[in-house]
Amino acid sequence: MSAGRSDADRAMQERLQDLDAQPLRQDFVRHGAFLYVPEFLPQRIVGQLVSAVAAARGSVNRNYLPGHKQGGSISRHILDELAPVIADLYRSPALIAWLERVAGERLQLSPPEDAHAYALYFYTRPGDHIGWHYDTSYYVGRRYTLLFGVVDDSSCRLDYELHTRERGVPTVAGSLQIPPGGLVFFDGDALRHRITPLGHEELRVSLTFEYVTDPRIRRGWRLISNMKDALGYFGFRQVFRRGKRGAP
Repeated sequence: MSAGRSDADRAMQERLQDLDAQPLRQDFVRHGAFLYVPEFLPQRIVGQLVSAVAAARGSVNRNYLPGHKQGGSISRHILDELAPVIADLYRSPALIAWLERVAGERLQLSPPEDAHAYALYFYTRPGDHIGWHYDTSYYVGRRYTLLFGVVDDSSCRLDYELHTRERGVPTVAGSLQIPPGGLVFFDGDALRHRITPLGHEELRVSLTFEYVTDPRIRRGWRLISNMKDALGYFGFRQVFRRGKRGAP
């Protein structure tokens, strides 16, 4: 193995040798660009992510949008400084190649200025949640969301609806709880979803990655995307900064 490869990439290559993408590609297509794998990440990577949560937790930005969401978030710019294993996992060639086989098209990293490229989401107070939404792409191409469970001592569930934007196809509703190391992968513009409210004395932390098929962004939409991230997720200080390891 190349000495330049990260431990995260080596771990993913070993794991994905035993996980055939082709039948999962069929599931992904049948479900309207949605896939759930309950045991995906190697345990040593899960352990590193739990440590990353502890290292970065002091930088959580709490956010509240009445009637829509409540919780905490840490952007990729802060994670680059405090939890570099997350950036290593996001850029893992083995992981990206496997996701491409599932998606059926080439995937690229989100641009360095995109605070949402990879982020931690903290549900720590009773009522923390996010309402029904799509992960809308502001890019020329599609934006795929990869959601990992990291810590889940909660009753929160990912509720979702498949095929909502496919003509002539009945909508299919589902609900699941993502265990630590579990994966959900979907086209952000295709899946309507929410996270149900956190109960008392519960904790949930998840990790998201965003990959794009075309990193070009529509004219004027970078500012719109940044303002949405600043107001609804990370705060202005996190969004309008560049991480030390922000460039691929």
